[in-house]
Amino acid sequence: MHKLLLLPLALLLWQCNGTKQAHQPPNQQEQMENKEQGPLSAQKPAAQEQQAPITQGISGKVLWQAGNQMPSPDAPPSKGRGVQRTLYVYELTNGAQARTIDGVFHTNIQTNLVTQVVTDANGNFAVSLKPGKYSLFSKEEKGLYANLFDGENNIFPVEVKEGQVTDVEFLINYQASY
Repeated sequence: MHKLLLLPLALLLWQCNGTKQAHQPPNQQEQMENKEQGPLSAQKPAAQEQQAPITQGISGKVLWQAGNQMPSPDAPPSKGRGVQRTLYVYELTNGAQARTIDGVFHTNIQTNLVTQVVTDANGNFAVSLKPGKYSLFSKEEKGLYANLFDGENNIFPVEVKEGQVTDVEFLINYQASY
């Protein structure tokens, strides 16, 4: 009999907790909703203000992709969703100038860090840079992540030309299965 009385009380308390969550400040609620966006989402800082447009440098989007990505007639392929991350821009870095773990995580990078930028909540970023060649990395729990190499083994190479903005899509997919 006591168990039957506790059930309505438990449901009432559960509903009250749900109401409180709906009235939390946006940053706390965003963190709760975005926990599935990867290992670092709980550590993300408050949302940035909209970034100013740049006239020379790199702009783009950081996308998170996880889970089964096998093609299916019932589900269209996922492009990923924008996530907030810190991107590190290094001088062009060759694979021989860093220690690579699992093929995509990099430590002990021997080139100079040029700058870093935090993406907005949707993964958008823009950073002004001088003309030159750079390597991009995102900060992840296992190290700095980059999964793209060119034919000369340069890690996620991006070239900035005089007066131009290079558009980049940075896909973080180390938890995806293909």
